[in-house]
Amino acid sequence: MPSVELITTGSELLSGRTVNTHARTLAEKLRPFGLKLVRDTTVTDDLGAITDAVRGALSRVDIVFVSGGLGGTSDDITRDALAQIVGGNLVPHPESLVALEQRYAAMGRPVTDVARRQALILERGEGLLNPAGIAPGMAIPFGEKMIFVLPGPPREFSAVLETGIFPRLGNMGLPVFQALENLLECTGLGETEIAERLEKIGLPTPEIEVGYCAASGQVEVRLIAAPKNAALLEEKTVAVRAVLGAAIYAETRIGLEETVGRLLAAQHKTLAIAESCTGGLIGHRLTSIAGSSAYFLGGVIAYSNDSKVRDLGVPRELIERHGAVSEEVARAMAEGVRARFGTDFGVAVTGIAGPDGGTAAKPVGTVWLAVADAAGTVAKLRCFPTTRDHVKLWSSQQALDLLRRRLQGLSAAPGATPGRPSW
Repeated sequence: MPSVELITTGSELLSGRTVNTHARTLAEKLRPFGLKLVRDTTVTDDLGAITDAVRGALSRVDIVFVSGGLGGTSDDITRDALAQIVGGNLVPHPESLVALEQRYAAMGRPVTDVARRQALILERGEGLLNPAGIAPGMAIPFGEKMIFVLPGPPREFSAVLETGIFPRLGNMGLPVFQALENLLECTGLGETEIAERLEKIGLPTPEIEVGYCAASGQVEVRLIAAPKNAALLEEKTVAVRAVLGAAIYAETRIGLEETVGRLLAAQHKTLAIAESCTGGLIGHRLTSIAGSSAYFLGGVIAYSNDSKVRDLGVPRELIERHGAVSEEVARAMAEGVRARFGTDFGVAVTGIAGPDGGTAAKPVGTVWLAVADAAGTVAKLRCFPTTRDHVKLWSSQQALDLLRRRLQGLSAAPGATPGRPSW
């Protein structure tokens, strides 16, 4: 499998002001070509640092991607660094220069020498028109290796990848193959527990690569193989489904909110949400999916106890006896919001997001979730001893998962002991 290295230039990426997303974008887009990103390096806008990084990459991998530093200002020196490595002069890229002049004319601005610098490329390379900006990318052969140069802004980076680089990958003479990948989106199990279960069924193997990507409340599992191992890949995927079971909520890259939405739509069911500690996050996630108005009728952010009583009909004596963060109150919230909106399902979440408000009996991160429907109400305790933002995110994930399991006729995931982590 040909190897790839990414070098991103830009002092702003090392200052903490800008988040560098290029490695994720590139790795995802190269995977279908059978190309593997093996190293990601970020360097400051320094001629020596850039040349050292590119030379080092050329000694290790087949294809080097270089991003950033293609503008017209004094710190845009990527072209100059590459010229020191491959030789040759910088020359205008005719198509990009025309596009630049047209853009400036449309804005009623004169084209300055600094602006024209954006259209320069190495004469030993091929210019790649930038459909999302001005600075062109470049394809530069270097012996048996290849250097691809891309602009730094994420939108332009992706545009040049799609239009200028991908069409060339199949004509490079490299042993590129279409990698096979089966993807499983999981929730309710941690990354370590998933890995332990997969190890018990003999994964990974020399033929089957396993990749994990963990986020708050979910883990993406990828099984990757060469085409010649397709049968083994399917055999192992069946085994993974068996050991992970109901923790798998999708086999394509979608969020839990979309999975729940598809289930509601397919079953012609409706939903309302009662949120306390999540502050509307569940409703936000559901309504981020196009067409959600077909099944999501609305919700109540009952943050205060008075709101729980007034807007959801929770008996005040329940709150006084058991506390706002309790099984009894969560059940009453779910049943109350379902009744008020006249929906098939009502989902509720109430918890202590912190950093204050916890007790020995109910530490910060304690959350009660509930789902109500015509068959009754189920409630679950979760405990997320983490930051406020993560408590909210994990609570929204587990509320959606409780609903997903209800829709699929599955039992709820095991509960949690207060004070102990739970997915």
